[in-house]
Amino acid sequence: MIPSKSLLVITFFLTSVLVPGLTAKEIQWEELPALPDKEGFAGMFAGVSNGVLLLAGGANFPEKRPWQGGEKIWYDHIFYLENKDRGWQMSTQKLPMPLAYGVSVTYNEKIWVIGGNDAKGHYGKVYSLSYGDGEIKIDANYPSLPVTLANMSGAMLDGVIYIQGGQVSPDAIGEDVFYMLDLKQSPSEMKWVEGPDFPGTSRIQAVAAAHNGDFYLFSGFHLVKNKDGGLGRQLLTDAYRYSPGDSSFQGEWKQLQDLPRGVAAAPSPAFSLGNSHILIPGGLDEETLQYKDPSTHPGFSDKMLAYQSRAETWVEMGEMPAGSSRVTAPTAFWKGYWVVPNGEKGPGVRSPKVMGMETQNAFGWANWTTLGIYLCGMLGIGFYFSKRDNTTDEYFLAGKRIPWWAAGLSIYGTQLSAITFMAIPVIVYATNWRLALGSFMIFAIVPLIIRYYLPFFRRLNITTAYQYLELRFNIHVRLLGSLIFILLQLARMGVVVYLPAIAIASVTGMDILLCIGIMGLFSTVYTVMGGMEAVIWTDVIQVLVLLGGALLSIFIAVANIDGGMGAVLQVAMEQEKFKLVDWSWDYTQLVFWVAIIGFFFLNLISYTSDQVVIQRYLTVKDEDEAAKSLWTNGIITLPGIILFFGLGTVLYVFYHSNPDKIGSSNPEELLPYYIVAELPLGIAGLVIAGIFAASMSSLDSSMNSISTAYVTDVHKFFNPKLGDSAYLRLAKIITVFMGVFGTLTAMWIAVSEVGFIFDLFQKLLGMIGGSLAGVFVLAIFSQKANATGVIIGTISGAIITFLVSRYTEVNGYLYGAIGVLSCVLIGYAFSLFFPKGKSQSDGFTYKSIIKK
Repeated sequence: MIPSKSLLVITFFLTSVLVPGLTAKEIQWEELPALPDKEGFAGMFAGVSNGVLLLAGGANFPEKRPWQGGEKIWYDHIFYLENKDRGWQMSTQKLPMPLAYGVSVTYNEKIWVIGGNDAKGHYGKVYSLSYGDGEIKIDANYPSLPVTLANMSGAMLDGVIYIQGGQVSPDAIGEDVFYMLDLKQSPSEMKWVEGPDFPGTSRIQAVAAAHNGDFYLFSGFHLVKNKDGGLGRQLLTDAYRYSPGDSSFQGEWKQLQDLPRGVAAAPSPAFSLGNSHILIPGGLDEETLQYKDPSTHPGFSDKMLAYQSRAETWVEMGEMPAGSSRVTAPTAFWKGYWVVPNGEKGPGVRSPKVMGMETQNAFGWANWTTLGIYLCGMLGIGFYFSKRDNTTDEYFLAGKRIPWWAAGLSIYGTQLSAITFMAIPVIVYATNWRLALGSFMIFAIVPLIIRYYLPFFRRLNITTAYQYLELRFNIHVRLLGSLIFILLQLARMGVVVYLPAIAIASVTGMDILLCIGIMGLFSTVYTVMGGMEAVIWTDVIQVLVLLGGALLSIFIAVANIDGGMGAVLQVAMEQEKFKLVDWSWDYTQLVFWVAIIGFFFLNLISYTSDQVVIQRYLTVKDEDEAAKSLWTNGIITLPGIILFFGLGTVLYVFYHSNPDKIGSSNPEELLPYYIVAELPLGIAGLVIAGIFAASMSSLDSSMNSISTAYVTDVHKFFNPKLGDSAYLRLAKIITVFMGVFGTLTAMWIAVSEVGFIFDLFQKLLGMIGGSLAGVFVLAIFSQKANATGVIIGTISGAIITFLVSRYTEVNGYLYGAIGVLSCVLIGYAFSLFFPKGKSQSDGFTYKSIIKK
């Protein structure tokens, strides 16, 4: 083990020294392939269909500038871009008419074109464009707007198009209309609905946005009639939010804090970044409107402005590349880029350039190097211990030579999956510390396990917990328990790899299938080579890295908060982020008694009936060492609570106090996104590697424990005459098969829509798992319990738990308690009606074992 530990220390040192303070940029602009037109277009329509970026329509001055008497021309062209390398193609298909200055949104693999104008007037038609096999399909079978509109604003939110403002004709003043169209309905059922009155003044060329379930509207021009009959423009700086609530059509408007400057005609819809930012690039502001001579106009503002929706404040977000600002341009999100195609770079002057903005933090060579070293270190551990795995006892129980402290860390690491590591800070970020109350229940469970359960698992010289069930009842109960455990692990293997892979792939830019493949391959190889010993030592390293990563994340976040830890405590107290106890009696919420009861039984299930956990405290040399390992796991929970729950609170204050910092839009990516964006390069790679390892730990634990349970409980029953070397060979084959199964299952979930099946499967089997813990309660504490009774109790407990979950609103944390208690009560009752079989013994109850 010394070489692997030294390798990690060296990695920490080198990455800290060689790359101190290096951070990745959060916003990066890139010039994508330009449209094949020398002038470019303003007022185009944009969207994405089946992964292909489409641009349509627009207008320009192809011959002369407008101040030179040039004529404005509208177009019906449609361009498409399949990838950056191939460049733009012009479709032979065209829009039904030349069109520009309407609204376009993407939904259900279609680009929806709404309203717009041409040289003859304004229109209210609605079209959809879709791409497939190099062809563009146009569908006009949709209801038109109630009025003709151009220069309005709009965005898509949860399948509903929101349209506000605009002009009904070229010489009309702006409208204050607000319309909605639900695209989730069939075309024959679709109809435009007029929403609640807009509280602001009428406007054109405002900037719309869809963000966190709400529709936003910013700035724009209010049109007024001049004395000469022409139209004058008044730049607006007000802002509004429309919250649909339970009904898109009956929501409420709220006026927000005014913008610090105007952003009229900026690319729209604005970019929704992370969980709290709406970014507006450029736009017409007070400064650019001072220039009256279009021939000498310097171009529009390159400054970027963002609305921080959680803090409800405006933030300056730097500048676009010089000269890249555009107005009267649409936007679309395509392959990780917010795309701004063409538009006006000055009054009457277009540009064929297509700009793309991405917020993916570059993972960087230092992070990739650290990740690679870490993964290779895991393989090294497997290779190191492969020399010892000559028997099944070595492979399953590491020869019972694991130090108590390592076994304790491994138990903790087993419970701390990558999903848990990422989820706890997110839950605390969004709520408070109420969940921490349940974590303290480990201190109620450890003494119980040590006194009443550990004697059975240690003194009977067993390899799996389910061997005890045969000694107490019969072989049928043993097989039932072992098969339930195996099914539970099969149900969770793919999920525990897939869910972290989503976040890791997102923040590193790695393909999710490659990410899953790496996890599956590395964990399978070192588990097959090193057996349980490799599994435990990789768990130890994983725990140290994750705890260290959480601690470092807290330090860096606090260092970047004005006022430091004092500010963290003040803001958290004001926002009630430290709330720990809810004294109400609401059984649907995580109140005090629900947390106490729920987590007591959830821990009871894990520590008394889950082979993954039990197998770890069978790897130490004796009962005293096993007790120490359990206390180690319990004690390390305390700093774990402070670190992971504290990290969630600190992240909340960090983003609250730094409104210019962009957080992830997906809750499950909040922590890894922060790690890559804020931690020094190299160190970030190590912590991401820790999340990798935590996912691999969940997989390797399942692989080894399934192999142990199958060979020991199932295969030996049907074929008991094989030699130990044959069982060892079979165990390694099963481990490989389980690794492949878990990897392919995770990939299947990633490329299909079967996630809900696995969620249901896990839920159903989890209910049976609760009943399984009830079987152990009956076996240990009741002399009258028998095989028939506990089997009936197991099935009944699962059914009752399912019915409670299906037909009541009982909090999910109580399901474990319901499963255990139902099994115990019903199993005991039915045991009284059935006599014990000859193979059943009450000599393996707690009283009997203690007397021995």
